[in-house]
Amino acid sequence: MAESRCLVIGAASGIGLATVERLRKAGAAVVAGDLPSAGWPDGNGGLSVPIDVTDAGSVQTAVASARKTLGGLDAVVNCAGVLGPVAPAATTSLEDFEHIVKINLTGAFLVSRAALPAMAEARYGRLVHISSTAGKEGVANMSAYSASKAGILGLVKSLAKEYARAGVTVNAVAPGNILTPLFLEVPEEQQRQQAARIPMGRFGTAEEVAALIEYIVSPDASYTTGFVFDLSGGRATY
Repeated sequence: MAESRCLVIGAASGIGLATVERLRKAGAAVVAGDLPSAGWPDGNGGLSVPIDVTDAGSVQTAVASARKTLGGLDAVVNCAGVLGPVAPAATTSLEDFEHIVKINLTGAFLVSRAALPAMAEARYGRLVHISSTAGKEGVANMSAYSASKAGILGLVKSLAKEYARAGVTVNAVAPGNILTPLFLEVPEEQQRQQAARIPMGRFGTAEEVAALIEYIVSPDASYTTGFVFDLSGGRATY
């Protein structure tokens, strides 16, 4: 990883923060991106850039800035996402549904569109989007979140085929229940129900997700594209 130049989006907390820390420890040069209003943890002395994945101009500017700062981009990891209200579909407002999809799915498209052309021109690149077990199997009372994360899977598989001969891989990571600030928004009763479905009997950690991402964005991961990497403790193994 010592030669790698990476942009991690949604980097102020959770999986994104763990990924930034993991890649920097491995020797990569990393630009960390998040909302201008994001609260960065104490001690974050690395490079950072403001980015709002719902704003096409913001995404283009942030990706271009990271590329200029690092002299190129070998990898982009998009961890930006929201959970949204946990409620039955019948009581979910159109505004909430569209807001969740705009951040999780449309944001992934905008990041892809901004990052991939230059990677293809350089004949090398790694793009990773964070999906979810919810996108594979659906979760009750999380229709918008499940739909948005399922959409990421289709987006990744399509883009992977477009760029397969350009030296660029496009993959997704589908975490199950990972102990992050986002997951802690899930009501306790639903957390207990989900825990009962995990064969390993425990929730995952952001550090475990970051370890997998480190491999996916490495030069070693050269023959896997359009794939969905599972991190669910055995819950969703397809």
